[in-house]
Amino acid sequence: MKKGFGMILAVIGTILSLVALILYAKAANTTPIVRYLNIAALVCAVLFLVLSAKLGEKSWWGLLVSAAAVLMMAAFGFSLVTEVEVLGYLISGLRTWADVQFWAFFSGAAVLSWLVFMIASFTRLGENKE
Repeated sequence: MKKGFGMILAVIGTILSLVALILYAKAANTTPIVRYLNIAALVCAVLFLVLSAKLGEKSWWGLLVSAAAVLMMAAFGFSLVTEVEVLGYLISGLRTWADVQFWAFFSGAAVLSWLVFMIASFTRLGENKE
């Protein structure tokens, strides 16, 4: 099977999602829901890649990539809940960059993963036509 541009983006999004999960595990303030949403996004992306590699392209499998995008944005949104107070303290000078750096890197990876998944969901994922 020849890989399409969307498939390459799905792989990049999966890697970014894994990086986001690792960075969030190192953050100071964590919430289980964010980890679960990130893991669910990772599972959707890996499931898409495995199914595409084993069984070939099916158009409805692209929904897994879209689901991964939605789950990554939900994880980012829920992570903001724990960081609003910390960001306020950072601005006022009561906290330091070390308190939020892993969350900030997680946020960057999560938003990039979301963007890549969104672009992948709107492009042809493989070269096979149905």
